[in-house]
Amino acid sequence: MGVLRHLAAFVVGIAVGLLALDVHRAIFPWGLLVAIASTYAVPWWLTGSHRPATAATYSVGWLVVFGVAIAGRPEGDFVVAADLEGYALMGVALILVLVAVVALARSRDPKP
Repeated sequence: MGVLRHLAAFVVGIAVGLLALDVHRAIFPWGLLVAIASTYAVPWWLTGSHRPATAATYSVGWLVVFGVAIAGRPEGDFVVAADLEGYALMGVALILVLVAVVALARSRDPKP
């Protein structure tokens, strides 16, 4: 059951990451706000569950998508531009790394 839980969290992370990349440049500032809210809503819910390590798995899925997107292509195409929206999304990614670390630390805490 645990493997399926982590697989589902990883797939949801990929899906939310793709959607965040798609809408972050939509009508400013609403697209960026939707991307930020959807990115953090899932790990916030998962860290409150009995299995907070799934929040780290979700974060890894989201960050894989983001990493592929910012790597660019040989043709020079890009998904995340060097503007306010792009830098804000990069900040979201950095904070999501912190969320993953905290979720892993929280899952390792001994239960009373």
